Amino acid sequence: MLQRPTPAPRRGLIRNFEDIVGELRKVIWPSWGELRTMTFVVIVTVVVVSIMLGLIDYVLSQTLVKVEFPKLG
Repeated sequence: MLQRPTPAPRRGLIRNFEDIVGELRKVIWPSWGELRTMTFVVIVTVVVVSIMLGLIDYVLSQTLVKVEFPKLG
């Protein structure tokens, strides 16, 4: 018969938050300049990808309309 691993004993809520705070102290946080640069890159990337997807959607929808509903006569 397959044995299940025994669960680790539960620790107190305060100890858990102490661990979280300890891990957050190890994080290397970006400077304000780096943060602004990264934010700008994300915004520009979102705008460029949105424009590309909009163009692809427009071209495909116009193409499919012409294929599905050709003009008669």
